[in-house]
Formats: sequence, structure tokens, C-alpha cells
Amino acid sequence: MRRDLANARMGQFVGADWRTYSIREPRIGASDVEALIEDGWPVVTYFAGGRLVWHDEDDAWPAWADARSATEAVTAGRWESPDGSLAVVLVWHD
Repeated sequence: MRRDLANARMGQFVGADWRTYSIREPRIGASDVEALIEDGWPVVTYFAGGRLVWHDEDDAWPAWADARSATEAVTAGRWESPDGSLAVVLVWHD
């Protein structure tokens, strides 16, 4: 499922699962991203201008593939909700 997110502010966002996520690790490597996706955690893409897009299930891998092949710089971070749920956030830099 792919869905645009609202309700984002500096350091937090509300996911499509209604959990509030906060940044835990601002930068993680490719192997960490792939392990999190493999474990079923969602990917959130953060585009310049503040647009957030939630990708889970079958949409998480294509979002990661787009980031890996991007000509722009893309960084990945680990975000966590109070109940321990995780999300990968991919930040696209201009």
C-alpha cells in the first residue's frame, strides 16, 4: 500500500498505521535498510518540500530500489514508535 502522509512535524510523523514515529538513528546503511524491509517494516519516503509517502507490503522494496538508483543523494534512517514498531525513512536531498 502506498499512501501520502500528513501530520508530520520535525522529528515525528503519524504513519498510515496511526502510530507516531520518532527518529532513532538518523543514518543507517543499506544492509540495515534491507533487513528492516525483509522483516516487514514499512518505508517512508521524504521528498524535498516536505512530502511524505508511506510504502508497505509490496511497495516497500520498489521504494528502496528507487532510492538506490536515484541520481540525487538519498539517506536512510530508522524511526520508532512508542510500542517498538519500526519504519525506514528515506530522505531525498536536492
